[in-house]
Amino acid sequence: MKIYNPTLTLCALATLSAMSFTSHAALTPSYSFNGNGNWSIDGCGSNNTPTCSIDAVVPTGSTIEAAFLYSTNTPSSATPTVNFDGTTFSGADWTSLGANNAFLEAFRVDVTSLVSAAVGGGGAAPFSFDILSENPTGGIDGEALAIVYSNPAETLRSIAFLDGFSQTTGDSAFISLADPLTAADLAAPGFEATLSLGIGYSFQVNDNSQSSIVDINGNSLTTCAGGQNDGFAANGGLITIGGIGDDRANNHDCSAINGDDELYSLEPFLNVGDTLVTIETQNPSTDDNIFFAGLSITAEAFIDNKPVDPNPVPEPSTLAIFGLALLSMGRKARKMMSNK
Repeated sequence: MKIYNPTLTLCALATLSAMSFTSHAALTPSYSFNGNGNWSIDGCGSNNTPTCSIDAVVPTGSTIEAAFLYSTNTPSSATPTVNFDGTTFSGADWTSLGANNAFLEAFRVDVTSLVSAAVGGGGAAPFSFDILSENPTGGIDGEALAIVYSNPAETLRSIAFLDGFSQTTGDSAFISLADPLTAADLAAPGFEATLSLGIGYSFQVNDNSQSSIVDINGNSLTTCAGGQNDGFAANGGLITIGGIGDDRANNHDCSAINGDDELYSLEPFLNVGDTLVTIETQNPSTDDNIFFAGLSITAEAFIDNKPVDPNPVPEPSTLAIFGLALLSMGRKARKMMSNK
């Protein structure tokens, strides 16, 4: 189940209101989950009709918590019309994620109820969802499906989806950990920290000049994020997203065509004592559009486009108000006793 921590949320809001930041991201949080669960992410693109199929891996015993369909376009294309497994989404159905300086734009629609009805309690085999049509098909590079499910057999995870568009100056995301990482955390067989990127209008053939770069805690993760891994090398199919069938190990080969899977393990960049993981993305060529970033870690964390202290010390004014409240309660209690 999706778990909300009111104390954590209030602390985060108080911290954000008291801090100013030089780094602002066009990628903003759209969904978060904390509990026993995982995600399923996949995408596809083509100029065919039917267009393509998107898979979902949801194990038996699961409950769909959220599912979002994304559609990413070529420059200056109109709001898409997409038939997703028999349901057509158009116009106001979509939430625009904003356009970058190259007029690239992506859109999101909540398909939780549709996916939940199709998947039920999950299963051993992948589920397939068909993109039956796109309009205009040549102006839409493809679709992606991002799912979060809860499952008591899964480990505890903090998951967040951030979406939007690539800002010219770059974008940031932060994993603020509730507790510092320990040696035991990092050595645990099930420990994971994962980044998935969804990129539209992304094309790699002979070189990586049309690529995005990603740094983790100031260290280079990749210089060749992008390509048409989930589509094909022409307008109408330039989409990639890290997910099903991709390799999260840090062995991405930037010398190869589409040598980067857009699914990354962050564990090699983490150290004992870390309380904050900083993810920086940038597209120097300004012709790719990072419209999606998924972050998942097997720890209690707050994931945002700004750093947050999950355990802040209350401000003196907050303590003073709390003290006055206690004093008032004490006076009322004494008054009631004297009236007996």
